Amino acid sequence: MAMTGENHAANLPDTVSEQAIYWFALLLDGSETEEDRRAFARWLDADPAHLEAFADIERLWSGSTSLNLSTDNKVGRRAFMTGTAAAVVIGAGWVFAPHHPFADIRTATGERHRFSLPGDVEAELASDTVMSYVARDGVNGVELHRGEAWFNHLATGSDFFVAATNGTSWSRGGRLDVAVYDGDVTVIAEQNPLTVRLGSAQTQLAAGNAVRYSDLQIGRPYEVDISTELAWRNGQLVFMGQPLGEVVRVLQRWQNGKIMIIGEELKSRPVTLVVDLERSKDVLPVLASVLSISVHRFTDYLTIIRAA
Repeated sequence: MAMTGENHAANLPDTVSEQAIYWFALLLDGSETEEDRRAFARWLDADPAHLEAFADIERLWSGSTSLNLSTDNKVGRRAFMTGTAAAVVIGAGWVFAPHHPFADIRTATGERHRFSLPGDVEAELASDTVMSYVARDGVNGVELHRGEAWFNHLATGSDFFVAATNGTSWSRGGRLDVAVYDGDVTVIAEQNPLTVRLGSAQTQLAAGNAVRYSDLQIGRPYEVDISTELAWRNGQLVFMGQPLGEVVRVLQRWQNGKIMIIGEELKSRPVTLVVDLERSKDVLPVLASVLSISVHRFTDYLTIIRAA
């Protein structure tokens, strides 16, 4: 029997934060009824702390404060409308993320794909990566819209480039890797040097080094462990003492749904781990036992991690 709004209210967890997560997951799933929404509105009305707790969950989800629910503590229909709007915007933000519908190549979440590019270039795309063929001044290259791609530029002496955000990485032969996540670009020179250009600035990147840039500036090159950074090409993810927040951020690239961590202290907890990408969904239960954390999977879209 489907759970009704009253039943939802009767079965809510004990703490306000757990209740907020419960309602958030229900609205995110999109299976709620009008009665559920009225029950949610009554829950919001019952205590200003409920609205604040729900807004905290929304901020964790969106990574921003775009929905300032806590500024309106009015009850009744206004609160109901606010809650409904939050659910709609949350859903829209998830569904209508940039898809680049006219891109030439893309991989699904969890997928890796190898193929050949014009100009004697081999490429391998990581999970959820989108890329297009482009040309500049008669030189063939690609534009990486999002995700991560590795290239083996076999035609030594000729030019090949990878454009990402406002920058471009130029190769004269050799292996390189470029990743674009949340507007930040990381370029790795695995074999042979690269030239990375951003506006009027440029830097020479020696083999075995990486550099990061954003829309505004390019950082300093730094040495990397190639085998760790590119372990995804061998079906693994390697984390050596990295904060749990960073581990979760990378894991999310390889599986559907969103993972949220409650608590800044927990996000900074160091994790050393090797993940088999074929079994990445088994990682969180293992982490739960090793780190004494609580992992609660509410729906296919939402998993919550918090201190046990």
